[in-house]
Amino acid sequence: MTATYRALALSALLVVSLVGFAAAPAAASHGGDTADCEFPLTVTDDTGTGVTLDEPAETVVALDAASAQTFWEVNASDRVVGMPVRSYTEYLNGSRNRTAVLNDDGSVNVETVVELDADLVVAPNYVQNATIQQLRDANQTVYRAPFESSFEAIYAKTELYGHFVGNCEAGARTADETRNEVESIREAVSGEDSPRVLYYFYGTVAGEGTFIGDMVETAGGTNLAAEAGITSFQQISDETIVEQNPDWIVSTDDTGAINTSREPFQTTTAVQNDQVLRVDADLVSQAAPRVVEPLRVMAEAFHPEAFAEGTETETATGSETATATETDSEGDGAGFGVAVAIGALLGASFLARRR
Repeated sequence: MTATYRALALSALLVVSLVGFAAAPAAASHGGDTADCEFPLTVTDDTGTGVTLDEPAETVVALDAASAQTFWEVNASDRVVGMPVRSYTEYLNGSRNRTAVLNDDGSVNVETVVELDADLVVAPNYVQNATIQQLRDANQTVYRAPFESSFEAIYAKTELYGHFVGNCEAGARTADETRNEVESIREAVSGEDSPRVLYYFYGTVAGEGTFIGDMVETAGGTNLAAEAGITSFQQISDETIVEQNPDWIVSTDDTGAINTSREPFQTTTAVQNDQVLRVDADLVSQAAPRVVEPLRVMAEAFHPEAFAEGTETETATGSETATATETDSEGDGAGFGVAVAIGALLGASFLARRR
C-alpha cells in the first residue's frame, strides 16, 4: 500500500471503531433462509432499511475490497462491474478491468456508481449515511453491510452475497470450506499454551469484537488489546504496550506499519525474542474468506509444533493439505495473487475452487 492508502485504511478502521462497533448490538439482519435461494429477497441492512432484490443481481458494484473478494469467492467475479481498483485488490484476477468507484481520497465517486447503474451496490458500514442516501436518491439499490466482528459474520456475509447473485450453492460451499479450515486450525492449536499477542499497525490495535481479534484467538493466542479493555479498532498508548508486554507482536507487511526499533517495543518480550510477525496487509484487513491465509500464518508462528512437517490437517474432504499456488486465469473463481507467507498450507478442498 502507498502511504496515502495506508492512511485511508487506518481512517476507515477508526471510523469503524467509533461507529460500527457502537452499532453492533443492532447489527443488520441477513434476513430469510438463503438455503432456498428464492426471490424476491429482502434483507435489512446496517441502516435499518429493507433492501429488496426481485431477482438475482446480474451486475454489482462493490464499494470495498472485502465485498469484492467475497463476490470473487462465490463465483460471481463476472457480476462485479465497479469496485476499488487499487493495489490492495490487485490479487483478484481481472480486477483492473473493472470500473474504479473511489476517489483519490478514498471516498465514493457517487457519479461513477450511478452511471454504472448496477442491480446492486454493496457498501461497507463505514460509508457515510449521506453517501448511501445520495445513491438511493439516484434510484440505486444499496445494501450497507454490518460491522464484521468475527468469523461467523464472514460466513454469514459469504452466504448472503452468494444469494444476492443467485449463487447460493457457491456461497454456502465457500462459507463451509472457510469454516472447516478455521476449525481445523482451531483444533490443531487447542490445548497448547496461549502466547500473549498484540496485533498492531500504525498505532492502532485490534481489540475485542473484531474479526482480527478473533483471528488471534483462533490461532491460539491471547489478544492483549482485549485483555487491556480495548474494544474494536482503537489507538493504544506506549504505557499500555509496556504494561501488557506481548510475547508476540503481529503487524502488516507494509513499510511503516510498525517501528520495532523504538520504545516501547524494544523492551517487549516479543522484540527481544525476535517474535514479530508480519502478515499480508491486504488479506488480514479484509473481512472475507481469504482471512484463513493470515490466520494459518499466525497459528504456525505461535505453535510451530502443531504444524510440524509430516503433520496432516483434516479438511472438509479428509484429504491432506496442499500448498497454495498462484494462478493467472480469471474465470469465476479467484487465483491467489499473493503468495502465502512462510509456506502456509491450506486445505486442498479450499484451494481447488480457486485454481
